[in-house]
Amino acid sequence: MLRGNGLRLVGVAGATLILACAALGRSVSAEERILPVDFEDATQVLEPAASDDDACMRALRCCCCPSWTNYAIFDVLFLQACPNAGDRPLVFDDAGSPLMTTKDLTPAVATGARVFYGNLITDTWGWEIGYTGVYGMFGSAGVTGAGNLNLPPDLGQAVNNFNNADAVRATSWATLNMAEFNVFCYDCCQECGPTRCPLTNCKPNCHCVRFLTGFLWAGLDQQAALTAECCDPPEPSTYSVRTSTNYFGPQVGMWGRREWSRWAAEGWWKAAVCGTSAYQAQDPIAGSISGPERPGTSTQTGGVGFIGGLNGTLIYRLTDVWGVRAGYNVYWLTNAAMAPTQWDFSTATTAGTGINDNGGLFLHGANLGVEARW
Repeated sequence: MLRGNGLRLVGVAGATLILACAALGRSVSAEERILPVDFEDATQVLEPAASDDDACMRALRCCCCPSWTNYAIFDVLFLQACPNAGDRPLVFDDAGSPLMTTKDLTPAVATGARVFYGNLITDTWGWEIGYTGVYGMFGSAGVTGAGNLNLPPDLGQAVNNFNNADAVRATSWATLNMAEFNVFCYDCCQECGPTRCPLTNCKPNCHCVRFLTGFLWAGLDQQAALTAECCDPPEPSTYSVRTSTNYFGPQVGMWGRREWSRWAAEGWWKAAVCGTSAYQAQDPIAGSISGPERPGTSTQTGGVGFIGGLNGTLIYRLTDVWGVRAGYNVYWLTNAAMAPTQWDFSTATTAGTGINDNGGLFLHGANLGVEARW
């Protein structure tokens, strides 16, 4: 008998629960049902009251986040290069006071480009390939005198044009190329903008974060020349050096993006520990009267270097596919063979055969460009 009463109680409770769910379902208004939402016209699908954020979130559940599987970006870069080539004196007057150093060769703002393409393979994994180049890192400095300019000894004393010169000019030019391939795991969450804010009024937004790992190659090529002139007519002699540093190794990083209707902000950081191959070559040196002083030489060595990068970018979406971008960047390379640090003013038989790969390059500046997501 007790067992029968228990079953009847369970049956009554179940019937009551079913009636309550049915009543709740009838109480949901038409505006609160889950409806398809378009990015551009979310407010026409749903116009909740100012305090009805829950209804907005229910409408958002039908949105796809992200709604694209491919992306591409193109940025024009404007970067100030700050090479770490020391502050070594290059020109002295007759009193022994330095008139020009390697620090005077700091380049002006250089231009470059960054191009990336990526694909989302699954709901959590994707890949990307990219190229970054910085060109025209050109720096120059010069001094003039009245036969009282001298390059550092002992070379400055051995080559006739390198002492008692009327004018000395130093130039430096560098190019940086970087290519990378990354795979990443990503996670995206969808959010409906607060109805209290006109900018985000019930508009679906997709916020994403990625953790990436991949392979990076970078090549830093530089050349520098030191030219001294004397006499009338001018008789120039030049000391030229070329260097190349290649980086190759794994990198890791993180990328994140947050959207507010048509606006978005994204940022990333990357770090790579690379093997390096540094090379330097020096042209022959000769004076107009003293004759040949040194034959051409070259040297190569290996090592380990670091490459890091940071970026922050603001995006305005013109359409569901296209957007314009503006941001700020920082790049840092270590253990590079910088051309001005290879100048060797010794007259020993081994002069010019060594290599200094303890230099570096710091870059910072703006990016302007476009993006596409489809």
